[in-house]
Amino acid sequence: MLSGIGLPEMLRRHGISCRVAAPGVGSNLQDHIAANVDCLRADEGPLHKALRLDRIVPELIKAQFGKGLAASLPNNVMAFLKSEPGLAAPDLQLLFRVAPMSAGPYLVPFRAPYRDGFGCRPTPLRPESRGFLALASADAEQAPLIHLNMLATEKDIDAARRGIRLAREIFNEPSVRPFRKCEVAPGPDVQTDRDLDAYIRSTATTVYHPLGTCRMGDDSVENAVVNTDLKVKGIDGLRVVDASVMPDLVGGNINASVIMIAERAADVIRKRPLECALAI
Repeated sequence: MLSGIGLPEMLRRHGISCRVAAPGVGSNLQDHIAANVDCLRADEGPLHKALRLDRIVPELIKAQFGKGLAASLPNNVMAFLKSEPGLAAPDLQLLFRVAPMSAGPYLVPFRAPYRDGFGCRPTPLRPESRGFLALASADAEQAPLIHLNMLATEKDIDAARRGIRLAREIFNEPSVRPFRKCEVAPGPDVQTDRDLDAYIRSTATTVYHPLGTCRMGDDSVENAVVNTDLKVKGIDGLRVVDASVMPDLVGGNINASVIMIAERAADVIRKRPLECALAI
């Protein structure tokens, strides 16, 4: 946009000459979001014990040999599930945490220990909502306007509700109950659709999978910014190679998809046939 590629009306509004009229630049913004389900632990967990300041160094030494808690991640368990049996593919990703977001080193009396707990981030995988990016000014130092427009459809808010209820169901399983003291978020009083909606809208955060604002497509795709070789339409010598070219969210983390887009772009630039690239 700052280079003059985008929606002409917006560029003119900021005194930028339009070099390529590309209304799709900045539109079609998508992201995964989640609202947490958090519980307090009945007893102190192993990570909580290990994070006492005088115990951290031995754990870090163990990690050099691939052992101990420091060699693992506190978010290393997830599930892809269907909220309804008839769905063709999973529509929810459950990201489990073995510690609260406030977890960190402590040592009494210098720093109090955090309240130990565990949780889940139920993430609806296929949102319908679409947002946009826009210029705040022609100053490249000023951040753009980001309007995610999440939870804009009833389907999206319903999927978020179902994710929370599914996480609660898991945390209420007999095998989990001995480790759970109580639910602290959304909290036992938040049960109705209306209350859950209010909780989701006030607490939901990004899962850091934004994409779509320079969507790829041929001439039949409205507002496509780049072609199938990732070349920006209407200008020579410019490609976009990142998550913004993806037309829609994938049903999960986007990291692997972005890596493969980059690999494919490298093959296209080097003029390597697809068959050769796949064989390698």
